[in-house]
Amino acid sequence: MRTFTLFDINGTEYNITTKDNAFFHSVDGLGFEREMTFQQVDERFKKIDDLTVQKTIQGTVFFGGMNPESHYFAFAKFCKNAPLRMKYNPGHGEYYRMGYVKALGRGDGSGTSKSASVEFVCTTPWYKVVQKYNDGTASDGKVYDYAYDYNYTESTPGSVAYESDSFEDCPAKLIIHGAVSNPVWRHYVDGVLVATGKINGSIASGRRLVVDTTVIPWSIKQFDTLGNLVSDMYQLSDFSTERFIRLSHGKNVISVTDDGVDPVTVTLEAQIEYDTV
Repeated sequence: MRTFTLFDINGTEYNITTKDNAFFHSVDGLGFEREMTFQQVDERFKKIDDLTVQKTIQGTVFFGGMNPESHYFAFAKFCKNAPLRMKYNPGHGEYYRMGYVKALGRGDGSGTSKSASVEFVCTTPWYKVVQKYNDGTASDGKVYDYAYDYNYTESTPGSVAYESDSFEDCPAKLIIHGAVSNPVWRHYVDGVLVATGKINGSIASGRRLVVDTTVIPWSIKQFDTLGNLVSDMYQLSDFSTERFIRLSHGKNVISVTDDGVDPVTVTLEAQIEYDTV
């Protein structure tokens, strides 16, 4: 059975697949649309532009239970604590999409039930979340995909690897755990070096350097053990390097070294994107 769940900006969950209190049905807009421009050359056509069209997911939420009006009101308040994250499980894994509820219908209802039309405008494509971790040892790096069980992949000290089946350039968050001094990272795709990055500075033990392309604007920041921002490290980065990482189709390997003698502990959190799921 397919399921839908919404999360507000605080991570609070609202299940919209419960048949009594809130059931999202008659859903449309889960596919994709592209805007293409072509130039005619004799009897053929050359594609010169290809852009993703922003999608809106539409459907109807049925509110039931003892007091459907109160469920509707609670849902309306929840939708304002945006941006929202929609989780969709079509039966073969969990996928996410960020966005906002731009329209919510309001009728008086029948007293025992109530239905409301919903329009969810999307700000990202569909993506699945993959997390990988290497504690700096020569043992295999642990892989965690939120839609599947734990599994393992070959890894070398200070590196993580992920084989992407998506043909999109996928955003990722590279987390380098302190203590490190002047860390350098290298991104390989199918054995070819495609990007490098470096910070001229030190990250203390217990702190983390986060190179992030999952949120706009992209950033390079330092955080403490509680996740609090310590400093923006962008100006300390080596501007002669690409610095930021996006995963490509194929085997992606990110290797991190520093001026120290011990292997570096690394985490990779990637959002593997798809036009439709």
